[in-house]
Amino acid sequence: MHAVSVGEVQAAVPLMRAFRKAQPETELFLTTITATGRAMASRLAGDIVHRSAYYPWDAPRVVARAIDSVSPAGFVTMETEIWPNFVAELARRNIPAFIVNGRFSERSFRKALKQKRFWKDVLSLFTKIMVRDETDALRLSDLGVDKRKTLVTGDCKVDALIERARNLDKDLLRTKLDAGSAPVLLAGSTHPGEDECVLEAFGRVRRSFPEARLVIAPRHPERARTVAGIAAEYGPVSLFSQMSGRWDILVVDEIGWLFGLYELASSAFVGGSLVPRGGQNLLEAAIWGTPIQHGPFMDDFARPAADLAGLGAATKVADSRGLADEWERVLRDPQAVDRKSGADYVKSLGGASGICSETVRANLKNRE
Repeated sequence: MHAVSVGEVQAAVPLMRAFRKAQPETELFLTTITATGRAMASRLAGDIVHRSAYYPWDAPRVVARAIDSVSPAGFVTMETEIWPNFVAELARRNIPAFIVNGRFSERSFRKALKQKRFWKDVLSLFTKIMVRDETDALRLSDLGVDKRKTLVTGDCKVDALIERARNLDKDLLRTKLDAGSAPVLLAGSTHPGEDECVLEAFGRVRRSFPEARLVIAPRHPERARTVAGIAAEYGPVSLFSQMSGRWDILVVDEIGWLFGLYELASSAFVGGSLVPRGGQNLLEAAIWGTPIQHGPFMDDFARPAADLAGLGAATKVADSRGLADEWERVLRDPQAVDRKSGADYVKSLGGASGICSETVRANLKNRE
């Protein structure tokens, strides 16, 4: 199994659990690329993974040594983490390879079309490509991939969210946050260029709701001190890892906390969307029924953004003023917000991990 970083590891965990439950004798070897991904794997999958390592450089000689060392019965990569030399070497050795949770945004699809022949040849090396929805399947077909290789399964990340929500220690997080009865506004997975907008919106909200507090979780935690420096002019600031005393603005500088913080928020902005980054996962907030705001750039999550908007669970904003207006609307009349529809929507999307696990197992059995 290969999961490049934190999000892919989280999506892979329920898939690996389903596989181990159905086939407990099979050993799972997990690779990641980032240090944060490896840390998350240790935290979430330590009981189901037999061995783990960093993914090898995609050079033919290195790839060959890595495959010799592991001698896999099959290979699964999450989402769109595709390394051509590795996949080609697997095909040469007749080792089945699979993509699970495949997603191909409009942006990446357009880039791939410019090298259509190359990507058709690489993607065709996979035994089965399991994608989130019909749009992803159509894009693969447009690249020339045989439709028989493609299967629409839904999003494994939904199963991961449902599992994590079920196991979350909410009381521990509430105690650590220590916000009392104050309304907490959250900006999750922010990118450079968004923090200033979020802080300006918070400044506006505080004029009407002076007791409100703000939590900012940068997409990359190493940016936390920079964000805290920007935030200092808006009120007392604390880093999540060094909380002490009163805070008006809390900047999260550790991974693994954002998901639970969405549950505690009165309202939440989901980042990567006021700047052209494709957006971050709205479902992490929606599963708690938390009212959601996002910017116009939601290419990577266009379908859930549209669905949640139709349910009244998410709202698109264009700038700090629009975000402030939405936050004030939610704080002004919390009971008027439908918190059930978003949570029900997420739960209705579950089940992809079981389908993907069975598909991989069936294809491996056919090779025996």
